[in-house]
Amino acid sequence: MSKKILGLLIFLVSAQTGFSQDTRPYKGGYTFKGLRGTAELTYTLDEEMEPILNGPFTFNYNKMDSLQNGLFVKLQVKGTYEEDLKDVAWSYNQETHQISIQDILNREIQASLASRHVELEANYENGSLEGQWDYLEKNWQNNEYLNLFEAQDLTFRKDSLQGSVKLISSNPEKQYQIFGQVNKEGLMEGNWDFFYPLDSAVTIHETRRYEKGFLIGLSKMNNLSNEKLDEVVFYNAIVKLDSLNQGFEVDYRVSSQAFGLIFNDGYTENSDEFREQYLGTSLLQDALSRILQFEEDFFSEDGSLVKYPLATRRFVYAVSEEDQIRYDEIIDYFDRLKAQSSQKALLDFLSLNQNTSDSLAFTAAYVDYLNDKIQSYEQVIGLLRNGEIKYFDTENYVQDGLNFLHPTEEITYTYNTDLHEKTLEFPELSEQRNLGIDLLAHIETEWEFFEQTLGFIQQQQINFRQTNELDVLEERILSERKLVNEIKDSINVTSERHQILLDSVHKHLSIDNYQSLLDVYNNTEGFLEKAAIGDELIELFLFQQEKLPELGRYENLGSFLRKEFTAKTLDPFTFETDFEYLKQQDLIQAAEEIIDYELDLITKSKDFREIQAHLINLDALESRLLELEGKNTKRLERNIRKVSGNINQLKKLLSI
Repeated sequence: MSKKILGLLIFLVSAQTGFSQDTRPYKGGYTFKGLRGTAELTYTLDEEMEPILNGPFTFNYNKMDSLQNGLFVKLQVKGTYEEDLKDVAWSYNQETHQISIQDILNREIQASLASRHVELEANYENGSLEGQWDYLEKNWQNNEYLNLFEAQDLTFRKDSLQGSVKLISSNPEKQYQIFGQVNKEGLMEGNWDFFYPLDSAVTIHETRRYEKGFLIGLSKMNNLSNEKLDEVVFYNAIVKLDSLNQGFEVDYRVSSQAFGLIFNDGYTENSDEFREQYLGTSLLQDALSRILQFEEDFFSEDGSLVKYPLATRRFVYAVSEEDQIRYDEIIDYFDRLKAQSSQKALLDFLSLNQNTSDSLAFTAAYVDYLNDKIQSYEQVIGLLRNGEIKYFDTENYVQDGLNFLHPTEEITYTYNTDLHEKTLEFPELSEQRNLGIDLLAHIETEWEFFEQTLGFIQQQQINFRQTNELDVLEERILSERKLVNEIKDSINVTSERHQILLDSVHKHLSIDNYQSLLDVYNNTEGFLEKAAIGDELIELFLFQQEKLPELGRYENLGSFLRKEFTAKTLDPFTFETDFEYLKQQDLIQAAEEIIDYELDLITKSKDFREIQAHLINLDALESRLLELEGKNTKRLERNIRKVSGNINQLKKLLSI
């Protein structure tokens, strides 16, 4: 619903008649789930004169969308609002017709029609899903409707399913049947059965057994031959539940928090316990996404289901004070390793000099290994950092979650065309397989290796600087500057703005920025300090060599995005097939505002790092726009329209 638009219309009417708590009717334009149609409703005004929906509500949308190549959509919604919340019975009827025109003969259209019909009868109480729900999805085929998906007699209580669940998809592209039970807490309970094709010859019957949201067993059988294909028994969960039921004193309890559809007691994504759940769970998620498609609160902006009407449980484990101290140390080591191993100066030095000695060749290979290893640490560090580790049995997690920890690491590198190898030794995993102890011991050793390596690199940097004459550095500065001028003169200018951009960047950097750095260089005495400024001068010219030829692309970025978002379709009135339209127009307009803003700052910037930052913003903008192309961005575009002209807000909305 577009409450601001509705509120404005109501305000104009109420300003003439005076405000009251009386129920008032409204009939006119209305937005429901991003579709602009018409609604008939009643409302009252709160103390701040904002409209509050109260009473019967009807919404109709009926539109031929030429922008979607002949897609005709009809949606009718009927229900009741109570204090702005859905209440009692609601019905949703949506028809989607895909019209494909093959020819026009004697002024008669020859076309085919593919139709899909969704019927949902739902019930609510104070905005929560409540009572019986019936969902049916049909497809028109051979002059009759055939059921594609059906979910009848579902029962909801406060947004959670309860009782029997029966979900049947007859869609040839994704066939499945799911049967199960949900208890009064909204937790999966008892036996759940999943039937789905593995391939054209084999249909899987997957059986799961839940105890109050805890998965204790899963088996997969050939539905025709009853041959057992896979089986996972969650012994640890069974033992823990039994211990709790018998009142034993243990260091875990049942969490009061509900979790997603995949039961997880510390299993990694490559474990059998996790992988065997994945396929059946993805089908259950598909079914729930269909049933809840009209409930915006259950979905993220990109259309992913993020809130579930049924859940699993987990255990919550006590984290000892000793383990928490270890976890904090691990996080600290990780952050230092990640920050220092990725320093640009360090990486640049190794890249330039790794072939000058065996030691530097090994060091470069070690740093590459370390940066790859850091990626392996990311998942477990994330669990330690956000506290989610308390929901993981660390004994389970250590089995697969630390499979990147090895007692030895072989570092292979090349020097003088010869292949060499060195071995790093790490502590063995402890017998008790304690996450905090094992991970801390490993990452401490990792840090010790890195500290030694860093000290060696720093000494080598000093040695290299002092063994090269400053005139070599100065000669290179002049050479790089000359190359920049040659590149600038060779660039084919495509527009007046391109010329302005090129001239201003070249003047501000090659003349102004260069002269200011050169003055500092000439007035500096120490070798290391002087060399650092010389490096900055070289970096200044290397930046220009890379970016001057690309200025034309940045200047033309707005046109490129507009072209990228321009599509051709069928004009429903003239039937011309090359009718052009701009998709997601508000995104493009926002992008063009940001582009103009960044380019204007570039023409004024006199420091190459500032220009670099603006170009990074433009690259990020381009990536973000291409990422959003074709996605449902209607909510985002509404927000963009609200802040049009405010560059900072536009950049924030687009995550720039």
